[in-house]
Amino acid sequence: MLHDRPRSLRDARLGLAGLACLVAVAANPARAETLSIGMAGAVTSVDPHFYNASPNNSIAMQIFDRLVERGADGALAPGLAESWRPVSERVWEFRLRPGVTWHDGRPLTADDIAFSFTRARNVPNSPGGFGGFLRNIASVTGVDATTLRIETRGPSPGLPGDLVNVAVIARHVAEDATTADFNAGRAAIGTGAFRLRSFRPGDRIELERNPAWWGAPVAWEDASYRMMPNPAGRTAALLSGDVDMIEMPSASDLPRLRNTAEVVVVSAAGLRVIYLAPRHGDTAPAPFVTAADGSALPANPLARREVRQALSLAINRTGLAERVLEGTAAPTAQILPQGTFSAVPALTVGEAAPDRARALLAAAGYPGGFRLTLHVPTDRYPGATSVAQAVAQMWTRIGVRTSVASLPWSTYATQRGSFAIHVVGLGNATFDATSMLVNVLGTPDQARGIGAGNTTGYGNPALDSLVARAAGTFEDPAREEMLREATRLAMEDAAIIPLYHQTNSWALRRGLTYAPRLDERTLAKDVRRAAP
Repeated sequence: MLHDRPRSLRDARLGLAGLACLVAVAANPARAETLSIGMAGAVTSVDPHFYNASPNNSIAMQIFDRLVERGADGALAPGLAESWRPVSERVWEFRLRPGVTWHDGRPLTADDIAFSFTRARNVPNSPGGFGGFLRNIASVTGVDATTLRIETRGPSPGLPGDLVNVAVIARHVAEDATTADFNAGRAAIGTGAFRLRSFRPGDRIELERNPAWWGAPVAWEDASYRMMPNPAGRTAALLSGDVDMIEMPSASDLPRLRNTAEVVVVSAAGLRVIYLAPRHGDTAPAPFVTAADGSALPANPLARREVRQALSLAINRTGLAERVLEGTAAPTAQILPQGTFSAVPALTVGEAAPDRARALLAAAGYPGGFRLTLHVPTDRYPGATSVAQAVAQMWTRIGVRTSVASLPWSTYATQRGSFAIHVVGLGNATFDATSMLVNVLGTPDQARGIGAGNTTGYGNPALDSLVARAAGTFEDPAREEMLREATRLAMEDAAIIPLYHQTNSWALRRGLTYAPRLDERTLAKDVRRAAP
């Protein structure tokens, strides 16, 4: 945390001199060498290929680099590759940054990159991996010390953007390593701005600056990421001086934080969509679903499209965004915010229609409704528990008597495939609809690299075909229309039930600056001291 400052703002109010001292120190953190961050979500692993979840990725991006990076605004930027270009429809050439070394001093090689892309497709027991971003890669070849060629199975115009999401690791330490070896630090050897000092699951991650990093100078000798799932606790920690920065402050705390002189709040519209994921398999008995009287049902009601559509029609999305989340989200009826590449202009948010929802339930064979459990993580998405409770009330009004079950993210993430329907989010890491369409809604097929994050059993061959064609189309208008059509198919099918897009916010001690990121990552390497 920032050194040489009062332990709490309340203590600083003991006298005018104390207050003046506080303001002077808070405005000038130049003497600080350690940055302390309060995280909203739990990091489940420092293995950068284990789980494609935002808290894990925020940490991985400190320790490991990627061939291509993204700026805070989402624009592609040089990473381990200084430049890239398509040599032909099926070959991309990347010019590697010279002189990059691993944390142990050994040089980065093209073989490390090839190894990384192979491993990222095949991490055992991954609850949601990175194979979808690598699905089109056929081979990786080092032409010389600074030239890398990637041959693809077909035209792949989006390859540089896909590679933003895949960390490069060292073959010489990771070839026989397990995820446990990464968590213990033995294999967590990267080229990134920080080196791993320690990982304490459920508690914190300690990092130390890598003096040999190739990037812009980092302001901090050390960075401490503390896992603080309770939003009120994060706010209290910031105001007391226990941490220097927090992510995802709660909507109810934002006015207080914005009116605190010693705190700065930065925000950006986010790409993350929060949605409901229904189980599609027609299993009997279906988990967490019963008849209205509590007896077993002969089949899973959520396998019926009319039932999923009814549940969607019953939801007042605008009310969720404006009242439950107090204006910190934008309601949506699709994967991406309007105006984003491949968003569908015609898919707008309408009013809730409970009468139509009841009619659909009756047409599907459930005139008396049924009972359902909606699962939600307690410590992953701001306000999600309150959102789930509000949705449960809306569904109960149409005859689907819904209870809410909450679990901590570390448990929730490994059990999502067993729920009837659950709240989850996707950050749309490809900055278009591809991430959702390939990884979450793609028919699970490891050989084709699709469906890695599909926990619901959904599958639609027509959607898969459209997305595959889009992946091989270089012309932006044609590719965008294919992705839009695939999105329309998924939304008509109620494959998922979108609710809203999060607004990304951070609160920092005055004297620090951070460019708010569209991808919601919290990166210590990008936190700066404000100019005096």
